[in-house]
Order: sequence, then C-alpha cells, then structure tokens
Amino acid sequence: MTAASNLPVLAIDIGGSKIAIAEVSGGSVANRRQAPTPRTGRGDDLIAAIAELAPDGGFGAVAVATTGIVRDGALTALNPQTLPIEDGYPLASAIERAFGTPPLVVNDAQAAAWAEFTLGAGKGVRNFAFFTVSTGIGCGLVVDGRLESGATGLAGHVGHTRSGPGGILCGCGRHGCLETVASGTALARLGSERLGRKVAAPDVFSAATGGNSVATKIIASAVDALVNGFADLTASVDVDCFAIGGGVGLAPGFIEALRVRSLDLPRIFQRPIVAAQAGADAGLLGAAMLARLRR
Repeated sequence: MTAASNLPVLAIDIGGSKIAIAEVSGGSVANRRQAPTPRTGRGDDLIAAIAELAPDGGFGAVAVATTGIVRDGALTALNPQTLPIEDGYPLASAIERAFGTPPLVVNDAQAAAWAEFTLGAGKGVRNFAFFTVSTGIGCGLVVDGRLESGATGLAGHVGHTRSGPGGILCGCGRHGCLETVASGTALARLGSERLGRKVAAPDVFSAATGGNSVATKIIASAVDALVNGFADLTASVDVDCFAIGGGVGLAPGFIEALRVRSLDLPRIFQRPIVAAQAGADAGLLGAAMLARLRR
C-alpha cells in the first residue's frame, strides 16, 4: 500500500449553478466548500474558481464529477444552457496542470449512480438507474454491476430522450426531450405560462398542494413523462430499480406519484421506484470511489 492510498481523494463536483469541493475518505466527506459556477463560457475561468476553493495539498488522488459529456478527459456541454463551456474543453489536462495530479473525470449523474449503487439505494441489485430530477434531468446507469459511460460519454443521458414529439426545442438541439417537460426548468416555464405569473418549480408544487388544478396537471404531466421514460429504459436494459434524487425528484409526494402512475404500466415494465439515499454529495462520493478503483 502506498502512502498516497492513505490520503483522502480531492473530489470536485461541477454543476451548472455551483462547484463543490471536498476531501473524501471512504464514504465520508470532509472540508466541503462550494462557490457559484462561473458562467462566462470559458473553461479556464472554471479551473480558476476550482483552484481558489481547493486546499493546498495533502490528497492522494483527484476526482471530478461534472455535468455534461466527458470523453477522453474532455468536457462538452450537451445542453449549453446548463453549463456554458467550449466544446471539447480539455478538463482533465487543465485540472492536472492546476493540481499536479492526473484526475479521474466522470459525468456527475454517472458518479452519483455509482455512489447510490455502492452505498445507497442500489445496493444488492445488478441493473440500476439513478435519476436526478432537478434544474435538468440526469441519469446514471449501472448494468451487470458495471457503471456505463459509453464510448463517447453519452450513456445515461435519458433527459435527452424524446418525450413529446413536436415539443419545444431543447438546449441539446432536439425537440421534445424529457428535460423539456419534466425538469425543474420545465415546471417553472410551464407554470409561468399557465398560471399567468413568473414562478419557480417550488411555487408550482405549492400551488398544487393548495389545490390549484392547473399546477396539479403540470406536475402530473411531468410524472407521466418520467414514468414512460422509466419504462423505455427498462425495455432497453431491464432495470431492476430506479432511485430518484434532485430538488424536484425529492419534492414531497413526487416519488409516491411516480409509483402510483407506474402501476398503470403493463406489469412487465413495473419496477421499484425509491428515494436516493447517498445524499446531496453523491457526485463527490461516487467520483472519489471511482478514482480509488482506478488506482
């Protein structure tokens, strides 16, 4: 065992709204810090913000979980509205220059799926899907006990599968993606259009709780789209269990609504739908665990 293997992993989670950094040892997170994500469209500004948050040293590996598509250490935003950055930004080499250590770089939903599979809701199953339903919709897949990323890093981007033919244009360039009808951004857009005032996703849930039928229908449409997305994924890779996280996914009553709606599916498509258990730092944990496996 090397000395470096006893040191914590410096884990970095890059999202569209915030960057989080922590030291991860085993399954515990320490010295966590966060800051807003620079939205200049320049990857170098992102690296500068990460370096400013990070400790001076004393870590055995560096792991990065990021929104977007990761291919050979380069980052491309599938939806630039989530994270504006140059296509194919050389994230791994930029992080290595900043910290002097070659990092593991993985998509954030994929990293969180690995944490859930290893420590949380996916323990004991072979084919597992983690969905984060938040500003956007992310998904990580574990098939036959192996995290799937795909040759180009696209595996698991179920938020960009088609839900509403002829629907609105998604940031990925397609029309009618699941993300355009069931994400927090979609709920806010639809709520603002149909309630006649500018609202955020939590306001839609509050209105539905208060008995507003328009808000109730908006949420029901999101639930319906997600459940059909689950069924499509089950038909593709025979998922054993779905774990749901994110601000929308964990909103009161949302998972129960998904479960109830899933009972309308033919029995062969019905699967357990449970709350994610690894917590808000699942991306940090999963990336760190993957970095440990790589060594």
